[in-house]
Amino acid sequence: MKKAAVRAAVHRLISRLLEGQDDFDDNTSLAQLGLDKEDIEELIFHLEDELDLTAFTAEEDHMLKTARTVSDLSRFLLKIGRH
Repeated sequence: MKKAAVRAAVHRLISRLLEGQDDFDDNTSLAQLGLDKEDIEELIFHLEDELDLTAFTAEEDHMLKTARTVSDLSRFLLKIGRH
């Protein structure tokens, strides 16, 4: 799985969730974008589906607790893509 493809998918889905807002970068805080825990969970599930990935529940729970930036989501997906 290529980093650029994962990054593009993360940005595309966040932009869609934010109704077209795309003025953010990888270091933007998810909270600053107005995303709460439920939004992040929804993003993770959609991204796993789109990228044909499956994470263990414990991995998803850890991600929900630790995700702070857009980049964190990309790193998580790349990590589970290596399984």
